[in-house]
Amino acid sequence: MLRESNESEESITLYDYLPQEPIDMVVVLTVIGMAFYYIWRANYLTPWYDELYTYYYFISRGPVYSAIHWPLPNNHVGYSVLSSLLNMFGNSYIGLRGVSFICAVINPILVYRLAKKFMEDWYAYGAMLLYFSCMLVNDLSIQGRGYTLGTTCFLITLRQLTYICRSEEFKLFDYILFGGSMILGLYTLPSSIYWVVCSCLAAAVFLIVNGYRSYDYRGSIWNTRYFKRLKNCLITGVISAVIVLGLYLIIWLAVGSNLLVKDDSSEFFGMSHVNLILSHPLRAAGEGLDYMLSQPYIQSVSRVGYFESFAEWSKNLSAFMYPGFNVLTLILSIFALIILVAECIRHFENSRTIFNLLMIFNIMGYPIMMILQAKLPYYRVFSYVGVLTAVCFAYVLEHLSLMSRKLLKRKGDFSTARNLFASVPVIIIFAFVFIMITKPEYNAQYGERETNCYNALYIAHPSVQKNLCVLDCDQQYLLKFGWGIECENTDVTDCDYILVDRNMMEEGYNGPDFWKFYLTFETIPWDYVNSHYYIFYENEDFVLYKR
Repeated sequence: MLRESNESEESITLYDYLPQEPIDMVVVLTVIGMAFYYIWRANYLTPWYDELYTYYYFISRGPVYSAIHWPLPNNHVGYSVLSSLLNMFGNSYIGLRGVSFICAVINPILVYRLAKKFMEDWYAYGAMLLYFSCMLVNDLSIQGRGYTLGTTCFLITLRQLTYICRSEEFKLFDYILFGGSMILGLYTLPSSIYWVVCSCLAAAVFLIVNGYRSYDYRGSIWNTRYFKRLKNCLITGVISAVIVLGLYLIIWLAVGSNLLVKDDSSEFFGMSHVNLILSHPLRAAGEGLDYMLSQPYIQSVSRVGYFESFAEWSKNLSAFMYPGFNVLTLILSIFALIILVAECIRHFENSRTIFNLLMIFNIMGYPIMMILQAKLPYYRVFSYVGVLTAVCFAYVLEHLSLMSRKLLKRKGDFSTARNLFASVPVIIIFAFVFIMITKPEYNAQYGERETNCYNALYIAHPSVQKNLCVLDCDQQYLLKFGWGIECENTDVTDCDYILVDRNMMEEGYNGPDFWKFYLTFETIPWDYVNSHYYIFYENEDFVLYKR
């Protein structure tokens, strides 16, 4: 028997590990194509201000620094920590965008694998393509920010909840992965609380309803299959919340102690950070928490006229999903919601119900939470909604196709017509995706100013041997990102080159990008510049002076 087993194992070839079904082959080839596309985006698109700020102040300074510093809500802590680890390989592009690139490739696979469990294969593939072609997803895909990582955590959470709620046996790894995805999601983006709350509530409703439906009133209700899973999910949630609190407590202690020891009016002025944290941890944590709450990630807005603003915000979010099809996006989302609710009411006992509930709670949950809080967050906070929108599109089209085929089957055996109704929606998805990804705005630079600044610096050929100066923060951040040079000098005297924003040549300028300037028309020594330098290169935004 042992010899036969060894022979069987030895007969397995590489071919046996390759996808055998046509749909799986198509998915693998598509993912490979997506990977090359994301590689191109990561190298072609110049980082914009938020990415450069993240790299300069957090990623380039290592994982420990990233984990304990929070000057502004701009720091996506979990992302910065992971990226700073990749940055140790010495490549700034990998350091800044490597984590997002990995997540951008993984996310369509997760969408397909999740949808495939509850939809026909080709419609699950269609959902993957629709997710890939969502403009908000595309824009944030490889940015050196935490949005794509947050979406990965969201997808893993959905996947794990479907496994946990449908599984017949306890698997510790499922709960670890479930808790880990929530922890990383919240550690990266505090706004992940929207999908964390909604997803957990959906799972709780599924387990409670099915628990009571199957309870035979013998023994403790917590010994039933569904309530055991609910208890395990609650324990996982509590442990995850404690860990997240601990991670943010580290930030509060670091930020609070830094504020106290540098405040000359404080009794702790001049004390070392470690001594302050050890002797007065509550005071330091409270100071850090107060600072974080005073600079919220999402600003509240007035409740007067809020619903009008919310309606406009919703319209704009739909437009960011699929430009030119915002009305269609809203209509299909509403249709999908109606179908999902109807299925839950009619067939709650089905295994597909947990998927339906996760979709319903996440589609309806974040608008309700926003209304209760009177908030209108940045659109990019809801890049994970691209998953919901893509699945809604594919879900409605699949439902229409099934209804059409059932109707034709009742009228007779029109196999050709049924096949046509089965394939037409898939063809519509392909055509729609092609239209989307060929739009010029899908591959436009994130920031024209940053791109022109980077091009001008490339022409200047900066190096550590040269005497350099920086007249705005974009120059300073790009020098660090592109050439590994930290420069804080703003004095143009004796510099090898001077890179001047055209707006700095305008007297009294205080328009867009003014807040980035270290020098202005009034503070630049123009007589010195004009007598010692000549214009070597210029573009739409910058003029490069060379000595």
